Amino acid sequence: MNPLRTQWITVAEDFRALREQWNELLQSSACNTLFLTWEWQYTWWEHLAEGRSLFILTVRDGERLIALAPLALRPANYSRMVPFRVLELIGTGSVGSDYLSIIVRSGDEGRALTEITKCLIARNVVVEMSNTDRSNSIMTTTALRMQSRGCRAARHTQNFSPWIDLTQYTWDSYLHREGSSNGARYNKKLRKLQRTFAVSLDLTREEGTRTADLQTLIGLHLKRWDGRGGSNAFGTPGLRSFHEAFSRLALQQRWLRLFVLRLDNVPAAAVYGFFYFGVFYYYQAGFDPQFSQYSVGQLGVGLTLEHAFAEGAREYDLLRGEEEYKYAWADNERELVCLSVYPSSVKGSLCAGMMTLRQGVKSLILETL
Repeated sequence: MNPLRTQWITVAEDFRALREQWNELLQSSACNTLFLTWEWQYTWWEHLAEGRSLFILTVRDGERLIALAPLALRPANYSRMVPFRVLELIGTGSVGSDYLSIIVRSGDEGRALTEITKCLIARNVVVEMSNTDRSNSIMTTTALRMQSRGCRAARHTQNFSPWIDLTQYTWDSYLHREGSSNGARYNKKLRKLQRTFAVSLDLTREEGTRTADLQTLIGLHLKRWDGRGGSNAFGTPGLRSFHEAFSRLALQQRWLRLFVLRLDNVPAAAVYGFFYFGVFYYYQAGFDPQFSQYSVGQLGVGLTLEHAFAEGAREYDLLRGEEEYKYAWADNERELVCLSVYPSSVKGSLCAGMMTLRQGVKSLILETL
């Protein structure tokens, strides 16, 4: 067996050149999700890196890519009580990337993680891996291996992602599933809407309408949240340029599921989602408050869920957030956690102490509110 070869990718040109190999590796791994595609990760790097330095670790067996750790080095941030640099997963931050992970080819986990662990420890910096599925064995194993070599590892819950296993139902049996009255309410509201308006649900299919439909979604989202303290989903130029760029790539790849619900030809609600390898991701939505009496936000979920059934999705993922409306639809949830690993040094102990204090203060504040 040949020795494995590792390399740190630190320039964007080399990141860009990885596209084909990256996606082939992802599809051969156990963590094949939209947010780990080269398209999502590279677009994030182009638009949302915000002063970070690129540090992607690749592991090869000869010329064959068997693993990569998509990382970036975040500079110290004294205003956030983080006065030290941190290696974190690409996609971290307000953009809402769920299920982030190190990517490893199935069958090569043991030897690939041995190399990744050695390389991460050698950097002698804090490694913070956010928004990962708690059941992700690759991530847990990486943290435990680093801990076994003297590092200090910690885990804390960040959020939950509600989801629906569509393989258990048809659309009709889902609406009428035992113990839920949500389907009956949905049908009643939809019939009322159809009696009152000419209803259309338009899916973005062409580049010529994509930008306009995205702007409609953003406008409706901001209308929805302006009276409730605002939303950070599209709140910066970087986030807006990210979605403009990624939605274009997603349409090219046939992943984009951007719907606009129109009532008498007036946009009333929109759902921004993606369909990737059998999973419908309900990413973001918005609606015009003037139509709130008709529950157009809830109807948007139902109409896109019906569409997901029709195109053979095996899962409808409402993504992070414990909002009540999500649990009215979902019957499962995934726990999203942050795994933090601190070097076995005085500096590492100081960093661990400061992060524990910071997280404890945040927890205390949240419990007090």
